[in-house]
Amino acid sequence: MQTAHPTWIEIDLKQFRQNMSRIRSMIGKSRFCLPVKANAYGHGLAGIAKAAQEAGVDCLGVSCLQEGVQLRGAGISIPILVFGAIHEDQIEDLVKYDLEFSISSSLKADLVAKKLSRKCRVHLEVETGMQRTGMRPQTALALAQHLKTMPCFDLVGVYSHLATADRKADPVAIAQIQTFKALIQHPVFHQVSAHLANSGGVIHYPESHLDMVRPGLMAYGYPSTPVEGIAPCFSLKSKISYFKVVEAGVGIGYGHQYTTRQRTRVVTVPIGYGDGYRRALSHRGSVLIRGKRFPIAGAICMDQFMVDIGQHEAFVGEEVVLIGKQGHGEIPLTEIAALCDTIPYEVLCLLNGRIPRIFI
Repeated sequence: MQTAHPTWIEIDLKQFRQNMSRIRSMIGKSRFCLPVKANAYGHGLAGIAKAAQEAGVDCLGVSCLQEGVQLRGAGISIPILVFGAIHEDQIEDLVKYDLEFSISSSLKADLVAKKLSRKCRVHLEVETGMQRTGMRPQTALALAQHLKTMPCFDLVGVYSHLATADRKADPVAIAQIQTFKALIQHPVFHQVSAHLANSGGVIHYPESHLDMVRPGLMAYGYPSTPVEGIAPCFSLKSKISYFKVVEAGVGIGYGHQYTTRQRTRVVTVPIGYGDGYRRALSHRGSVLIRGKRFPIAGAICMDQFMVDIGQHEAFVGEEVVLIGKQGHGEIPLTEIAALCDTIPYEVLCLLNGRIPRIFI
């Protein structure tokens, strides 16, 4: 794979399409909204959105206006839903770029009504147990009835978000589903698309699928519970930029946090915390070279780090895998997340735009 930058993220589109197909097989007649917020969970916003649109996804989910505008500029024509809170100075652009957006309070509804004379497509967000955003069911019902009387609103969706759906038969998840399903029985929500299920909901709670589902990490290959046919489509790769021989007892990197035990060979890899590759992996993480694991030697720098390859051979320009497979070896994202004491979501999202995304 050729790229002008010596470090890149590789996206396997065949696997990505297989993941989406597998989800389709699980959700029956429910529509499929693919969340592509936060640069498509680090996979590349425009590239993933184009692949999803070509694969027949019904809707894309973003966190903010800017992401939606970027997608329209990239030629995405399918519905786009903005999950995040809207602000007064964004209202006209939300409509200009044909974005559906969330209404989560009467205040926001009034702001929109004052700004617009034409219709906008909105989704009412309901709080059922996440305690993040959204209106409590009774208040949401009253607002839904009010929205239906206002000429600038086309209420096309009502939704909530599951907090504990990664756990099977969880009482909180069950209570959320029951609360939401009771609400949407009201006639005001007739012909309004109801959506609740995230990845955990798709896997564990088929009763939550309703009119539409919103599986995020599952679509990218990282379900909390293994699902046959679902696998990662993401790899993080680089190339060796420097090679040296280091004598025994020599400190490497800032603070000499790593000291060689014997005469050894050390290579430099051009990626660091400035790219979003976590400094927490310093002298803890590993990489793959020629399918074999080698330890990171010392502190990860802003733009590069060193690897102790012992007496093995490696040449400048050779491929290094930081996340993914090479030969018979593999460094899974879950391992990196565990070493950083975090979740896979965060590791993916922190890998920033300095690293190009290559779609194969």
